[in-house]
Amino acid sequence: MAKPATAAAVYVRISSDPTGQRLGVARQLKECQAKAATLGWAITRTYEDNDVSASTGKRRPAYEQMLSDLEAGVVNAVVVWDLDRLTRRPIEIEHFIDLADRRKIALASVGGDVDLSTDNGRMFARIKGAVARAEVERKSARQKAANAQRAAAGLPHASGRAFGYTPDGMKVVPQEAAEIRRAVEALLAGASIHSITRDLNARQILTTKGGPWRNTEVRRMVGNPRYAALRRYRDQTLAGRWPAVIDADMHRSVLGVLSDPRRTKAGPPRQHLLSGVATCSECGGRIFGVMEKTKGVLYRCESRRHVNRQAAPIDALVTTTLLERLSRPDAVDLFSRQQGDENGAARLRKQEVTLRARLDALAEDYAAGLLDRAQLQAGSARLHADLEAVTAELDGMVRSPALADLASASDVEATWNAFEVDRKRAIIGLLVTVRLDPPGRGARRFDTASVHIEWRAA
Repeated sequence: MAKPATAAAVYVRISSDPTGQRLGVARQLKECQAKAATLGWAITRTYEDNDVSASTGKRRPAYEQMLSDLEAGVVNAVVVWDLDRLTRRPIEIEHFIDLADRRKIALASVGGDVDLSTDNGRMFARIKGAVARAEVERKSARQKAANAQRAAAGLPHASGRAFGYTPDGMKVVPQEAAEIRRAVEALLAGASIHSITRDLNARQILTTKGGPWRNTEVRRMVGNPRYAALRRYRDQTLAGRWPAVIDADMHRSVLGVLSDPRRTKAGPPRQHLLSGVATCSECGGRIFGVMEKTKGVLYRCESRRHVNRQAAPIDALVTTTLLERLSRPDAVDLFSRQQGDENGAARLRKQEVTLRARLDALAEDYAAGLLDRAQLQAGSARLHADLEAVTAELDGMVRSPALADLASASDVEATWNAFEVDRKRAIIGLLVTVRLDPPGRGARRFDTASVHIEWRAA
């Protein structure tokens, strides 16, 4: 009677596959299948971790599933292209040796069989794992040195192609740069990340990988310092030598918007004009819009105890009040107050550059042995405190592009009507505060006095 074939698994892995074409794992799989055939093993399972490193300690789903199946006896042999495809961490080698010993697992590699049932075989596996780990550490050291060198030279991060730039990161792709500016301007004008993502995908603008945009990708894009010709290295912001897509002030504004705790972090944009903008005059809670089948859109305070009112007449009153004020000849005063002092901003930007240069000089003096560690720390603390104060003042002076089109509009109402809801909401939040009173017992008529609209101080 013929001996049943060994039930074997093939495990293939490659650390990086930026194209997603699986060419590396496909080559490994073909050679592993040939190896199993020479051994007379029947491949019953194939496990693949594509674009997953084995040296970082992050989860490898297929590898974990294979270990579970080996433990359960589903398969009793493994074929790999090389031992470093199986693992590059000594602790995992020990785990696999223990499993192989308990469950009598056979292991074969395309480069040569490894008998884990013998002392020599286990020693070879351990040596191979130690060598792989040492190579990982050498590679990490080389990458850190290269990153430090690139940062000092003002070069961008060595990574995949960034949207808006050529593969070397040193030249702008005009069409993509225009999309970046459009997205940033929309965000600063009050648009949500969700609506920007929806717009990009509706116009079939693709990512550098050729796929549609996701909210997380758009958020990273608009907040990326690379587009202001800046890069982060450790705890420093350094100037780059590549062309900027947006200026530093615009980038600063974006970071201010993205870090605003009042912004929702997920989900679709609000559809109602005053939802999350107006407040309840009784409890101070925010007002939210809700849709009811029989009554339409209602505004309710978050406590649900005070305000429960029809939204349409309130929206109409707020819009009419806003447009009436913005249509007056002196409306330019509202916009100019929002824009800040340009001369003051220039003065602060000059201070910012000077403070950063002094921080760099301190570091150079310390490296040259002209300062000790205590002097470096004391000087850095003072300069960082001054820099934070200048940065905070600059943040407060940044102009809001949400008002830009209204400031130059010949027909304020038509311009307003063309805006999306999220931009209208941003403008209302910039210019006025709105508080809603409870409707009052038995109230059947809309009382304009129950809606408090106050213009924000300059």
